[in-house]
Amino acid sequence: MKIEDILTTTSFSLYSQNIKSFLEQYFYHTLMKAIFFALLIALSLANFSGTDVHELTQDDFNAKVQDQKTFWVIVEYSNLSSEQTTQVTLAAEALKGMINVGVLSNGASTTLRVYSNGQAIEYPGEWDAQEIVNFAFDQVRDFAFKRVGKVPKKQGEKTPEPQIDESDVIVLTDDNLDETILNSKEAWFVEFYAPWCGHCKKLAPEWAKLATALKGEVKVAKIDASVEGSKAKGKYKVEGFPTIRFFGAGEKVDGDFESFDGARDFNTLLSYARETNRRLKPLFFEQLVNQQQFTDNCLKSTGICVLLFVPHIYDCDQECRDAYLNTYRETVKPLKSKPLVHFWSQAGDQYELEEQFGLSGAGYPSVLALSPKKQLFSKMRGSLTSANVDRFLNNLLNGKEQVSRFGSIVPIEEVKN
Repeated sequence: MKIEDILTTTSFSLYSQNIKSFLEQYFYHTLMKAIFFALLIALSLANFSGTDVHELTQDDFNAKVQDQKTFWVIVEYSNLSSEQTTQVTLAAEALKGMINVGVLSNGASTTLRVYSNGQAIEYPGEWDAQEIVNFAFDQVRDFAFKRVGKVPKKQGEKTPEPQIDESDVIVLTDDNLDETILNSKEAWFVEFYAPWCGHCKKLAPEWAKLATALKGEVKVAKIDASVEGSKAKGKYKVEGFPTIRFFGAGEKVDGDFESFDGARDFNTLLSYARETNRRLKPLFFEQLVNQQQFTDNCLKSTGICVLLFVPHIYDCDQECRDAYLNTYRETVKPLKSKPLVHFWSQAGDQYELEEQFGLSGAGYPSVLALSPKKQLFSKMRGSLTSANVDRFLNNLLNGKEQVSRFGSIVPIEEVKN
């Protein structure tokens, strides 16, 4: 049989078709494998086009990073996951205009470093944009500290809490709060706080400074009202921290306090405490009975001492005397925030004092005003009426009343009731 005949036989035709089919399938699978590996390689390459990340070549890296003094965050990688790509992109967006972020494909392991002056510090943390940004800024800060000769704190090291001198702040508890404040005739400025409260911690140095500044004027205290079942929290309407209450001087009853809601800085607190103390202070109106009382409340005062001399009990019975005292007391109550201290004395009990200022024989009741600091005095003219007393005292306070000078004051006689 000739070769031409063999090639045209049916069996050979089928054989050739099988060979063709085999070759087609072989080349198809080979092509698919090539496409698959090409896609795999493409997917393994991070795509940063259109982002704030600089894609660098080795030459770019040498010129822009190694040989420059600017800060760079550099990611060297063989392949990056989609999550790593996302976090690097977010970090670059956050650092834009401050610290450059670049990537360099090196075919080796993946690392992230911060470069400056050719020196690299490797990032040890997780692939998280916020952590990367924090790490980058830490390196900039440390570099700045070293430049001025300071020692930068270590990674994760906390700044030590400032030392606060709270020696003038009185510490109260649930057990002694009522007894200490309500039984006291002094003014109190009290902070109800919680140890974990951030605003309370911020207030602490201001409060300590305030306690020192108000020493001798207003008692400054604090109480932890965060404890379970705190009586202070309920009784004094503490709904948040810090809560600040002012208790005026003099006799106190439950609920007798003012709330402070202003700015919690030293100057605002100091101004409020002094103004409120003046406004809430009780009226000082006592019978003049001895030298110590007069020295403490009058001679040491920078204000004005006002003395009301009422008729002797033999010339004016108890009801008569009480009427004079009540008239005077009610008239001066609105002036209790003014720098005035008030005494009263029965005619003849302080005879030498009355003689010194020309009151004896002038008739009673009479009113004498003294300014020990300026050594000036004035006497009220006219009868003891609310209108006359009010006019006299307001004129004194406004510098409109006639005054005279005096020297030393005679000793005060002790009066036994």
